[in-house]
Amino acid sequence: METTIKVENMSKSYAKVKAVDRLNLAICRGEVFGLLGANGAGKSTAIECLLGTKQQDSGTVTILGMNPQIERKKLFEKVGVQFQEANYQDKIRVGELCEVTASLYKTAAI
Repeated sequence: METTIKVENMSKSYAKVKAVDRLNLAICRGEVFGLLGANGAGKSTAIECLLGTKQQDSGTVTILGMNPQIERKKLFEKVGVQFQEANYQDKIRVGELCEVTASLYKTAAI
């Protein structure tokens, strides 16, 4: 089977707290995968590092053969994401938010 997500020895710390410690996983095309754990276990941090929205401290990540840190825009054209939290500027207008979101994708009609 084709591996679509591959993570090797990924780690991420905040000060002295290890949020993710040497994560390894491979997810193949067509598989359904869940990431479970208690609050503070590092699930959100792991996903953010996988998607390239946070820089991992070490390790490698590939999704659909792409490096999310280098090819995030191209990757987001193929991957749908709904983040746990959204931090938008105060008083941002809907049209402005649509423009920001559209900038992540190849083609967008606003």
